[in-house]
Amino acid sequence: MKYIGIDLHRDFFVAVAQESSGTELFKKRYNNSIESVDQLLSGFTEPPMVVVEATRNWMWFIAALQEKGCTVQLAHPFRTKAIASARIKTDSIDAKTLCDLLRADLIPQSYISDAQELDNREVSRARINLVHDQTMLKNRVLAILAKDNLRFKGTDVFGVKGRAWLQEQQLSDAKRKVIDVYLDRLTNMQEAITAINGLIKQRSSSIPEVKRLQTIPGIGTTTAFLLASEIGTITRFPNSKKFASYFGLVPRLSQSGNHAYYGRITKLGNPYVRWCLVQTSHRLVRSDETYRKFVAKIAYKQGKKKAIVALARKLSTIVYAVLKENREYQKEYKKKREVCPAIIPERS
Repeated sequence: MKYIGIDLHRDFFVAVAQESSGTELFKKRYNNSIESVDQLLSGFTEPPMVVVEATRNWMWFIAALQEKGCTVQLAHPFRTKAIASARIKTDSIDAKTLCDLLRADLIPQSYISDAQELDNREVSRARINLVHDQTMLKNRVLAILAKDNLRFKGTDVFGVKGRAWLQEQQLSDAKRKVIDVYLDRLTNMQEAITAINGLIKQRSSSIPEVKRLQTIPGIGTTTAFLLASEIGTITRFPNSKKFASYFGLVPRLSQSGNHAYYGRITKLGNPYVRWCLVQTSHRLVRSDETYRKFVAKIAYKQGKKKAIVALARKLSTIVYAVLKENREYQKEYKKKREVCPAIIPERS
């Protein structure tokens, strides 16, 4: 078996190939292209094992290697401590270290999503970015109005009535033109979000996980689609604790001897699912009495922010159970204690 360690960058990659014994076959730098992948594998009679550290552009590279029949592992960047803690750090040294870890079967692997999951993630993340940009534009308009102490008394200043109110306000020419530019961009942004929503609805119809997640209170089609595309294969998580840990919803732990200290959540792993669960928790508090009481109980001692995060953690357990057990959501009811009737001896 031959092994290759790859240090992948935006424009190029560095490859180090080794025998099973550790003998180095070659060390070379290539430009990022399909032709370079063909050139890399041209000297092997059988497809080698390859390891690539996870970067933002690993998708095309791993797909090209897999098409050539290579067994590919994606190394977790935060857990590859041999590279992260190296005093002397170069591309060739990183590639060699990855190759050594691969030969020893010590690669901390990251999940490799299939093409369908990657496409779905692009759609859901595009919607998140568009919504964030929309909020930014709205805040800019509100900031301009605040400078003249102007406040709309209705519910939505960017709705039909709100925009009519905006046109009636006395503003300087500069402020009027700037607001008109922002409103035009906002209209285009809303049309783009509508188009993305249509694409999400279309793709969701063929994903059974989306339908099951929609049975959970507070989770609609858009949220369910994001969760399904970001989570991927649920069987890769052995339990709900590992699931919550992957999305950074577990507390930091510092342990020494018999003492253990817990801090804030780690915020490691996938930020989109963590953000999504927190937003869903806010909706649940407004719409569901049971979860409102859950948050209120924790908020009394630790504050509302920590209580919302605690609900997000609880929600992650529910999501895991629904996907793992392949079933719809069932609301928990407290069972009444069954009291065993006392056996009273008969009187003589």
